[in-house]
Amino acid sequence: MSVTRLDISLERYEIGLSGAIPNRADWSEPAMDRGILEFVALFTGIVLKYGGRIIHGCHPTFTPVILRQARLQAAGRQRRPVTLVMSELWAQNLTHEDVDSMTDIAEFLVTKKVGDKGPEDPETRNRSLTAMRSVLISAQNVTVAVGGMMHNGDGIVPGVAEEVALAQQKGLPRFLVGGLGGLTRELTQSIDPSKLDNSLPDEVNMKLFRTDNVAACVNVLFEHLAGSESLAKSAQQRVRWNPERRAIVDDRDGTVDDKTSAHILRSY
Repeated sequence: MSVTRLDISLERYEIGLSGAIPNRADWSEPAMDRGILEFVALFTGIVLKYGGRIIHGCHPTFTPVILRQARLQAAGRQRRPVTLVMSELWAQNLTHEDVDSMTDIAEFLVTKKVGDKGPEDPETRNRSLTAMRSVLISAQNVTVAVGGMMHNGDGIVPGVAEEVALAQQKGLPRFLVGGLGGLTRELTQSIDPSKLDNSLPDEVNMKLFRTDNVAACVNVLFEHLAGSESLAKSAQQRVRWNPERRAIVDDRDGTVDDKTSAHILRSY
């Protein structure tokens, strides 16, 4: 059987995938992990197949799936198809083998630790991850959130909430796949879909907010990415990660964003 490849290009998109598998105590239905990981695999695979890139904050529940899809769908590109960003809080424990296992197919950025304690300290963790996420958001031009840790009562800022807020500050189009649960579902309870800047009709955003049909969610996103000129215009981010200069750079005049670039410790 032959599979026809569509005449579509997603090369303009560097899509931030925000999320994680929630703690089991926070699951709202059995096998929540299965639906979320199925979405990550299918969505990542189709984005990479049609020339887009995936940007992610190195959560251990998503990263292996993203890397596998990159090797299946996008090996051999001139630029590596994935950008991963990790705080020094965790990167300091990586071995050379760990780094090599990512950098064959992904750009890997390490951001500076902020504070003098470890990841168990909420203040050091939160400040370090805010720095990491500011770099992460500067590497993407569209944000898609799914799942996400709740962090109820533990003093830790939920990653999905902060990444979506930073994406909003930068004016990025945002998509919330809330029907699969996690912190993303919580966010949909208080977000006006018309304020997501993603050019989808409200009723279609509401479908993403509510449905647990993975294939339907992926189809909505793929068709919109492939066909919406208004989305393409809103995704034109001029200040972004430049791998050649290893900094956050304004494409219009080559100016380096010193404040955000200062968070980057090293890149591979």
